[in-house]
Amino acid sequence: MTRLLESIQLLRPKSLMQRTPSSGTAIAVDDGVAARPAEESLWRLFWIVSGFSALSWGGLALMAQLESHYVERRGLLTRPEYADLVALAWMTPGPVGCNVAVQLGHTVRGRCGAWVAGAASVLPFFIVMTLFAIFYRSPSIRAIASPTLLAHFSVVLASLIAVTWWKQTRTLVSGRLERGATVAATAVLALSPHPAAYVALLGSAFLLGWCTGNAGTDADAEKFKATRVDWTLAAALVAALALFVVQIPGPWEKALLWPRLAGAGMTLFGGGFSALPVLKSLFVTPALGVSESDYHLAFALSPISPGPLLNVVPFLGYMIQGWPGAIAATLAFFVPSGCLVVLAQRHLRRLKKHTRFGHGMRVLRAVTTAFLAVAVLHIASRVPLQPVYLLTAGFALVAFGKLKLPVYLVYGLVFVACVGAPAQL
Repeated sequence: MTRLLESIQLLRPKSLMQRTPSSGTAIAVDDGVAARPAEESLWRLFWIVSGFSALSWGGLALMAQLESHYVERRGLLTRPEYADLVALAWMTPGPVGCNVAVQLGHTVRGRCGAWVAGAASVLPFFIVMTLFAIFYRSPSIRAIASPTLLAHFSVVLASLIAVTWWKQTRTLVSGRLERGATVAATAVLALSPHPAAYVALLGSAFLLGWCTGNAGTDADAEKFKATRVDWTLAAALVAALALFVVQIPGPWEKALLWPRLAGAGMTLFGGGFSALPVLKSLFVTPALGVSESDYHLAFALSPISPGPLLNVVPFLGYMIQGWPGAIAATLAFFVPSGCLVVLAQRHLRRLKKHTRFGHGMRVLRAVTTAFLAVAVLHIASRVPLQPVYLLTAGFALVAFGKLKLPVYLVYGLVFVACVGAPAQL
C-alpha cells in the first residue's frame, strides 16, 4: 500500500489547475502548498479595486494595475482570460477601465462582485472631482492644473501604457494573422480617431477571425438564449439612446437630463477620447447654465484626479444640482454601461465553445493592443519634445518595466520633482 501511494505521488503533476463551477476561477494546487481560496472576498475586492482606482490616472492605468495584481501576482485569471475582458470592454460603450473592473468583479464573485468592483472603481474619482466642483472657483484649484505638471503626468501615463502594450503584445500577438491585423488596426486608429472607427475596427477584426477559423467542431456550441431581463435591459438602453438623439424642448431639457446622459454614454466607444463633444452638446446649453469655460475647466482638472477622462461627469452633475446632481449623473452614466458589459460577458461565455467564435476572439484580443499603441502616440503628440520630458519618460519606463515600482510612487516622485524644481521645468 505504501509503495502504491508513493507511485501515485510520483505520477501526480506538480501543479494542477482546478476551476470552480461558481466563478470559473483558476486555482493552482502545488504539492505541499495549500490551495488558495476559490473566491475573492467582497470586502477585499472592494479595497483592492478602489485602491488601484485611486492611484490610476486614466482607465488604461487601472487596467494595467488590475492585470498586474490579478493575473501576474495572484494568478486568479490567465492573461488570455484577462484579455477577453479587455477586448469586451473596448467593444462595449462607456469607460473602458471601469468596464474591465466590473467584468473582473463578475468573474471572481458573480453579480455582487460586479456591483462591488464597479462602485469601487468609480468612488475615488467621484469624491475628488466633486470636491473640485465645490471649490472650482478658488485660485488654488486653478493653480493645480498647470500645463507643466499635466505634461509630466501625461508622460508617466504614456510610459505605463507603453509597458502594458509591450507585455500584451508579446502574449497576444503571435501568429501572422494577428500581427497583420494589429498593424492595420494601429494605422486605422492613428488616421481616423472617430468613435465609429472603434466599432468598425473591432467588428472587422472579429469577422476576420471568424471567417478564417475552422468550422469543423461546432456541434457542442451553445445557442444564444436571451432572458426577459436581458430584453428589458436592451429596451431601456435603446430608449435612453433615442432620448439622447431626439431634440428636447427647453423646459424638459433639465428634467430629462439624466436619462439623456445614460443615452449619451451608449455612444462613447473606446474610452473617453470622444467624450468632449458629446458631453458638451448635452451640458453646455442655456437651460442648464453650464458655461463653455467651466466645461473646459472640468476637462483641465480631469488629469489631476484619478480615474478615466470621463471622471468629469460628477463634476458637471454637481454644477447643475449639487451633491444630488453629482450622484445622479454618476449613476446615470456608469451603471448602464456596467450592466451592458456584464450582459455581454455572460453570453460571451456561452459562445466560447464555438470554434470560429474562439478564433474571432483571438484576433480581436490582438487588435486591442493597437488601442494601447495609439493611446501612447496620442499622448506623446501633445507633450513638447524637450529633454526634461524625455528624462521623465526614461525614468517612468525603467520604474514600471524594470523596477516594477507602484504607480502612485512614480507619480509622487514626478510631482515632487516638478514642485521642487519649477525653474528648471
